[in-house]
Amino acid sequence: MKTLVSWIAYNNDFENGDVLEKGYTGTFHHYFYKHDRHIILSAANENNKDSRSLLMLSFLKKKYPSRQVEIAYMDVSDAFDHVEIEAKITPFLAGLKDEQIDIFITPGTPAMQVVWYLSHMRMNLDSSLYLTRAARYTKTKETPELIKIDLTNSALPVTALYHQESLKKNSGDDNYKITPAIQQVYENAEKVAQTDELSVLILGDSGTGKENLAKYIHKNSIRKDKPYITVNCSAFNDQLLESRLFGYKKGAFTGAEKDTSGLFEEANEGTIFLDEIGDISPYMQQSLLRVLQEKEIMPVGGKSHKIDVRVIAATNQYLVKLCQEGKFRWDLYYRLSVVELDIPSLVQRGKDDIKVMIDFFLTQKKKQLKKPTKLTIDKAAMDILLNYTYPGNMRELENIISRLYVFNDEKIGLDVLPKRLFQSPMNKPMNWEHVEKEHIISVLKHFKENKRQTALAIGWAINTLNSKMEKYQIK
Repeated sequence: MKTLVSWIAYNNDFENGDVLEKGYTGTFHHYFYKHDRHIILSAANENNKDSRSLLMLSFLKKKYPSRQVEIAYMDVSDAFDHVEIEAKITPFLAGLKDEQIDIFITPGTPAMQVVWYLSHMRMNLDSSLYLTRAARYTKTKETPELIKIDLTNSALPVTALYHQESLKKNSGDDNYKITPAIQQVYENAEKVAQTDELSVLILGDSGTGKENLAKYIHKNSIRKDKPYITVNCSAFNDQLLESRLFGYKKGAFTGAEKDTSGLFEEANEGTIFLDEIGDISPYMQQSLLRVLQEKEIMPVGGKSHKIDVRVIAATNQYLVKLCQEGKFRWDLYYRLSVVELDIPSLVQRGKDDIKVMIDFFLTQKKKQLKKPTKLTIDKAAMDILLNYTYPGNMRELENIISRLYVFNDEKIGLDVLPKRLFQSPMNKPMNWEHVEKEHIISVLKHFKENKRQTALAIGWAINTLNSKMEKYQIK
């Protein structure tokens, strides 16, 4: 028996709640189906069947009544956990060991696709891997293309070597460097990039490099030769942001003297990066939700029309908390966070990474500022730089190195470092008496020098507070 196996494509097999005939599954059945049966895998539980799987089953049976199609429920709680997915897929495929298996790998998350490759290589089944290329990306641009993936086992860790080379090849941007502490983030981003149309939410403090990661995803995706558009959502009020994103028609408002396309339209077939997404108003949240759900935009004063854009959003805010407080829509959050990537702060990345980035910026700024020699930093100054907390993260470190190049020619010592670097808590004494003194002063300031409230807050008697203040000479 020749069996076709694939995951249901929750995003690409449906539109407006209906089965999309030109979706991944519909396209395969229309152009390439030559099988005895098709088993469609759902991540849902057998006792809690998802409606979309049943809808797809009904659609295929009605359109192709002679074909044997069935649903298998995998009970996967995390569609991005390849360990869980592999644990569920392995016994399922083992049950098909006597059949010829064609695995359609296009539908599914990156983790699901990885598991298909691993299962094909490890389980010694009579299996083949196939993916499809949409008509718009083929030479004829008229019909889709079926591609067979040929994999060969090797005694060498070829996959690992290839992936390292791929990262090295794609990390040559002069604006950022992939260090060990963030390599895993970029490896995940590369997997995400290769699964088109999934929206991505990048989390991280200001200055951590969220836009660099967004560009990396775009450059490694099938849309790399198409437009990449960036917009800072916090820089505009509602009216300006709406017209900027979606465009407007002539006469839509005062000053609209001609039809003007928006950034979504400019990014058509490419990628749009929405920075500071947590700052948009409820009105704009609703407008953006429509774009993600319906894949269409409505210019101000105009009619809606379809758009093909991959959305990458970023924020330094905790969106779940904003949702709990009613300030951000849960449905929009779920639409944006199909994939979440979290970039650590510079301090979280550790001193080894900070040292690598200092050297990177020293080299970069020498070139950018056309300086004859690369600055060197003595040990004392380097210790201060490595122990600073960097509230502005990578952007702050870059600005510090730029400043050093402006005012110095060769060697950097303590005397030329910005004064604020010496105020870092990590550069202060760490003995208990210093910490206790600082805490007393902080609590006194909080209660506007009210000793009684300060003593109660700390948990001391008023006499204990007085004696501590006298000991530390706190006035």
